Amino acid sequence: MEKLEKFMSIFEGLDSAYGTYKISGQNEKGKSVGKGFVVRKPPTKDLWQKHFDGHDPSLGIIPIRSDNSCTWGAIDVDTYPLDHAKIIESVKKLGLPLITFRSKSGGAHIYCFTKEPVPAGTMQKYLTACAGLLGEAGREIFPKQSEILIEKGDTGNYLNLPYFGGEKTLRYAFKENGESASLDEFFALYEEKVQDKLVFPQAVEKPDTPVKDGPPCLQALCTQGFPEGSRNNGMFSIGIYLKKAYPLGWEDKLLEFNHKYFNPPLGLQELGVIQKQIERKDYRYKCKDHPIKSFCNPSLCRQRKHGIGGDGPGSPQLSSLSKYASEPPLWFLDVNGKRIELETENLFNQLLFQKSCMERLNLLPPTIKKSDWEQLINELLSEMVELEQITEASTDTTIRGRFADLVEEFTTHLQQGMDRDEILMGRVWTDEDSRVVYLRIKDLEAHLKRNNFGLMSAPKMAQRLRELGGEPCSLMLKGRSTRVWKLPVFEKQDSPFDTPIASDRVPF
Repeated sequence: MEKLEKFMSIFEGLDSAYGTYKISGQNEKGKSVGKGFVVRKPPTKDLWQKHFDGHDPSLGIIPIRSDNSCTWGAIDVDTYPLDHAKIIESVKKLGLPLITFRSKSGGAHIYCFTKEPVPAGTMQKYLTACAGLLGEAGREIFPKQSEILIEKGDTGNYLNLPYFGGEKTLRYAFKENGESASLDEFFALYEEKVQDKLVFPQAVEKPDTPVKDGPPCLQALCTQGFPEGSRNNGMFSIGIYLKKAYPLGWEDKLLEFNHKYFNPPLGLQELGVIQKQIERKDYRYKCKDHPIKSFCNPSLCRQRKHGIGGDGPGSPQLSSLSKYASEPPLWFLDVNGKRIELETENLFNQLLFQKSCMERLNLLPPTIKKSDWEQLINELLSEMVELEQITEASTDTTIRGRFADLVEEFTTHLQQGMDRDEILMGRVWTDEDSRVVYLRIKDLEAHLKRNNFGLMSAPKMAQRLRELGGEPCSLMLKGRSTRVWKLPVFEKQDSPFDTPIASDRVPF
């Protein structure tokens, strides 16, 4: 039990919801696939114990807390198959305080832990910087959000926990020698790596830092070496930087960088071709091209004098789309690290999206082509479905649930008819012997309208009444046959509310 409590304290996260994932098989890439979803209930100790005992489904914890802080985060490397030893060696070589775990699918979760809660946005930026140094830029970073809108149904993304099945797990931490770590060995690793505060790598340039005030990706590549097959692309990116940083004499610098940071250096003919290309026009950094793509840190690069910030404001960063399955649904999206709530129309229509950003973020995103906008939204939706970031809404946020609440209110809480003829006065009448309540559909419609509920046609209303056990019938009222509906009575709230006892004491 002591180990479980220690584990729970290390991976503590959001206390009002958790994630769960049941594996059903593997896809063609070897990644485990199944069904995942967010449960809007506290992650109880019993759920943690079942995870430890290996009872499917496993437990996922949302790292971001209700106050938008966290004590852990992770880089999700979902390449299959994956050379874990290479990641472990890179983490060790760079001196990063991270622990690598084997994920449920055979990939890697690279964790960072802090002793005290830090802002979720700070953890995101720190792990983004670490991912760039490791050549794993663009990977999913947890926490996925810098803030969540708890009061509006937003929960954030969960990450499946390690050590499913306890000591018999395949989701273990790696020791620095590449061997699997037992729980006790993981706890020892944790004590060694947990941070008092996050010290950002590359946050401050040193005197010997290459690519001064330039893209962090190029700094990392010059320090670690350009991967095989990437030297020409790498030199082209270096040339773009040098032309920005040294407008006069950048050609000589290109030759200097070639001999200093490329092993072996490019031939003079290859270098000459690259130089002529760069001479023709001012290029922007090709951030989506290999090799700089894997070492990209856009937020830090924007702060650099010769980084991507000089290329203009560009489009806002959109990420971490999640869906709250109410009726109609709500959507939550990160825009430049800020969380906003959107209705479907505001997400579908670019113009309405821009208006929402102006109203909530004081930001007007630039207009992009319709086809580009559709591609962007489809990518966000695809990522959302893959991560199963769809939160089931509570019953009272659905149209069906709200309708049932209003029917119950109309039949139990409003003035009851003393006899059946009072149905003609717009009241309901309850036959206590048969435990059936009678009403006219037009009186129910008026009640719905008074409560601003106009989302249901008459046929759908009839269907919902049938789902509540109702059926149409005829009653003789004031000597005439009248069409009504009869429903089983709802249970009434008979327990009285506690009344505070009066006191003579002055409260202040």
